[in-house]
Amino acid sequence: MIDRFLHDRATRRHARRAAAIATVAVAACSGAAVDRGRSGEADPPAAEIVSCMDLPRGDARSHNLSGLAWDAAAQRLFAISDRDRWIVTLVPRPGFAGFDLGPSIALDIDIDPWDGEALALDGDRFLVVANEDVPAVFSVDRSGHGATRFELPQFRGMRDNLGLEGLGHVASGGSRYLFAVNEQALEGDGPMSTLAHGTVVRILRHSLDGGPDLVAAYLTDPIFADGPRADNGVSDLAPLSSERLLVLERAYVRGRGNAARVYDVDLRGAQNIAALADARTAVPVRKRLVVDLAVIPDGRCSLPPSPQRRRTLDNYEGLALGPTLPDGRRLIFLVSDDNERPTQVPRLLTIAIAPGAL
Repeated sequence: MIDRFLHDRATRRHARRAAAIATVAVAACSGAAVDRGRSGEADPPAAEIVSCMDLPRGDARSHNLSGLAWDAAAQRLFAISDRDRWIVTLVPRPGFAGFDLGPSIALDIDIDPWDGEALALDGDRFLVVANEDVPAVFSVDRSGHGATRFELPQFRGMRDNLGLEGLGHVASGGSRYLFAVNEQALEGDGPMSTLAHGTVVRILRHSLDGGPDLVAAYLTDPIFADGPRADNGVSDLAPLSSERLLVLERAYVRGRGNAARVYDVDLRGAQNIAALADARTAVPVRKRLVVDLAVIPDGRCSLPPSPQRRRTLDNYEGLALGPTLPDGRRLIFLVSDDNERPTQVPRLLTIAIAPGAL
């Protein structure tokens, strides 16, 4: 009886703590304050901007950045350009108050046209999506040479300029996995996103050690507003483990600006749709909102040059999982692709995620 009482009490205490974390996360995304009781102090936000840095427009390395990868050993951030055949090094300032542009790494990858959309690190090599319309990933050494190519047949039937958009790598339990995702539905998987419904894309977990692959269906949000040239798709991902990952959804509506949300996605129990010709018949994986840039406090960001609902918003195409701070918060990095247009911003955003929110 005593064991049962202690177990029940611990279970209730765990439930209360989980509910409190969930409440804080919801409040941070809604902008609501959370009452901590008699102290009158608000709980810390589930997500907070550490730095919002607009990269120098006069430097060619600032532009067209579409994918990110964090190197924990070197304490460096790497970004790939979708227009120039290079990877740009970004060196963090103390406290991640900003970044300085470092040397670029020229990529010796034989593909034409060039469209570098995603980047990941696998030990001493870079993994690169060099053209989103080609269902393949390239591996190069840290100097950008020695390219090898492997095919990803799970992404046959990609729509033009809406293909491979996100890439990630994780080592877990002695195994190595590559993650990849397309931006909008394959031609056989249904329509693109609309104001009424999201689009179904495929998340691939590919074993680099010869194990079986997992392909899971992911349903994006509908487009946040009506308007011309409106869309919403997946623009990058960042693995937390072999079973969980962060997914960045990025939307655009002409005249209204962008939306950008980061979701925590759980692959445990996911239906493997590798053999399905139509992903609309599958059950999508579970996703949980972590960050919504339309509601997070935006005082650290400058005013964007084009219409946006918030200072934070722009065309975010790159996502990377960063280090854990001494206070237990985990950093994530987002980079916007400005397409070398004066109406867009080449921006690097550093966000701290509270313990328990991931």
